[in-house]
Parts: sequence; structure tokens; C-alpha cells
Amino acid sequence: MVKKRIILAMPKHNDIFAEIIKNLEYYQFDVTFVDSNPKYIKNFRYKNVLDRIFHLVRKIFFRDYSYKHLLKEKLLVDNTKMYLSSKLYDYALIIRPDTYPLKLLQLIKTRVTKSMIGYQWDGLTRFPAVLATIDLFDSFYVFDSNDIQNNDFKKFHLSGITNFYFDVNKPAPISHTGKIAYFVGSHIDERISAIDSCAFELNKNNIQLKFIIPTDDPWKISKYKQKNLITFGAKNKLSFHENISNINYSDILVDIVNPIHHGLSFRVFEALYYQKKLITTNPFVQYYDFFHPNNIMIWEKQNYNFLSEFLAKPMVIIDSEIIQKYSFGNWIKNILNLDSYQKITLPQ
Repeated sequence: MVKKRIILAMPKHNDIFAEIIKNLEYYQFDVTFVDSNPKYIKNFRYKNVLDRIFHLVRKIFFRDYSYKHLLKEKLLVDNTKMYLSSKLYDYALIIRPDTYPLKLLQLIKTRVTKSMIGYQWDGLTRFPAVLATIDLFDSFYVFDSNDIQNNDFKKFHLSGITNFYFDVNKPAPISHTGKIAYFVGSHIDERISAIDSCAFELNKNNIQLKFIIPTDDPWKISKYKQKNLITFGAKNKLSFHENISNINYSDILVDIVNPIHHGLSFRVFEALYYQKKLITTNPFVQYYDFFHPNNIMIWEKQNYNFLSEFLAKPMVIIDSEIIQKYSFGNWIKNILNLDSYQKITLPQ
């Protein structure tokens, strides 16, 4: 079988990009990856003294700080043009298009014969720079139904789709005693209260905690009331596979969302696939077809008293077709409009 050629472009700040490549290859795609911030851009050096002087003059006398950025952008576009050479690709999938220069996206589009797909998995209001790129795409997907309903975005042709779980990685439960609740996430001020209350209440119910916030910043750490129940430290930043191991070792996954958007995080779909109970602060989860109150608890102040009842309820097995619907394999068929897939939609 001839493999379909696809360009994958997305930020490389965590190793999820490597997992997407692995899953694309599993589904018989020939993948070419385009980094938004490769090492030669991170370690950018002026080619000559004149460029450095010109940048300083513009900065000091005209308060124009853009010249270095323009040089980086030109270097990225030129290098990508050589990297892609004159080959043609069936598809391009651009995740977080706002992290790429418009000229680079335009270049990629000239190399695509079927469709170029954009996916903004952080919400349009959080990174509004992405709006300038949408018209370049044949299809543009968002994971937050509020973006589709937002009157400010009605002029764009947006499609809704959820996140997914990686079905190449099969569940492999790790035996342990007691019940373990697992949360990992970067520090965000707006999440502190929910993290503290959830950790406190779970501990009170004799649940073992594996709550990880990978920061060494003493000011950030000082804001948490339940410091003794949380593991801090930048060295605790987990790889994708360490995270999956922790999921396999846990009974309950905790999802404390960034309140700026309402789309479902990857944690929700991991809970579905690995058959773990889920505690989440995202109330929109109740509108999805896999929701069951035995399996998912929406964490709100008025619900604290129901935690012990939720923990005691047996898991309800969700229909396998619904679980498969949110797999990466079905997700990629949706966005590329390939044959034989279950349609994924967002609740209105």
C-alpha cells in the first residue's frame, strides 16, 4: 500500500509531537515534521556585524525591536523551503498555527495537493493571533464549542472536534494497594484553589495522592495550602511515557482545567480509554456521549459532600464504539475526511 504523505507542523515544547508522529506512522502515513522553533532559531546568531548594528540602531533610535525577529523568520522560511524541497504532500496538519510565520504556512500550502488542516487546541480567545491564519486552511478545527458559537468568529468557517487518546498505547494496569488519584499540570494561579480543595478532600477520604506540579519557583509554591500533599520541582516534569505509566498505576485521574477555555483536555479521553474514574472542573463534560456520573465527577464546591459517594460507586463500562470514536485513529480520519469513520462533533 502506498503511504499517504503528510506534513505535521506543531510546537515541540513537549514530546506529544513525537507521539503524534508515531501514531501517524502506525496508520500508514509518511510523516515530515516542521518545527516551529528549531535549535538554529533558538540559538540564533547574527551572520555579520552589519545586521547587529542595524538591529541596535532601529532599537535605540526608533524603538523598533522587530529586525531580529524578521531575520529569524526569514531563516526559518528559507530553511524549511530547502527541507521540503520540491516534493508534494497529500496533506498538511498544522497544530497551533499561531506559532508559525504566515509566510511559512503559505509555503507549506504550495506543497499540499489535497488538503491543509489547521487545529487550535488552546482556544481562539487565548491565542487570537491564530485568526490571521484561518483563511489559509481548507478546514480549520477548534476543540471549544464556545469558539464556534462566538459571534466574533462567525465570519470564519470553523469546524468542531475534540482532543483524543493515542490508541497505539494499550492500557496496561499496574497492580497496587489502595486507591491512587493522579494529577499533573503546570502552575496556573486560577487553578490553585481547585487543586488545593481536591487534594484535601481526596486525602480526607483515604485516597493516596500523586499530585505533581513541576515548578521550583518558591513564590508559586507558597500559594498552595496543601503543599504537603503535592510534589513540586522542575525535575518532576514528566515525559509522555512517564505520564502514561502514572495513568496505568492510578485509579482516579484529576483534571483541573485552565478556565480560559471549555474544550475537553487530553486527560478526559485518557480516563475514558484507560477506564479510570475522572474528577474534573470542566462542567461541559456532562454533554458528551461517554459521560456517566458513576465514572465522572464535576468538581464544584457544592459537590464536595458527594465525593465519598462517588468514590464508592462502581465504574460503568462505556460502549466500546463510543470509546473507539475518540481514538487518534478515528480522529485523523475525521479531520482528513478519510473513509469509514465515526463522526466526532462538539455539543452545542
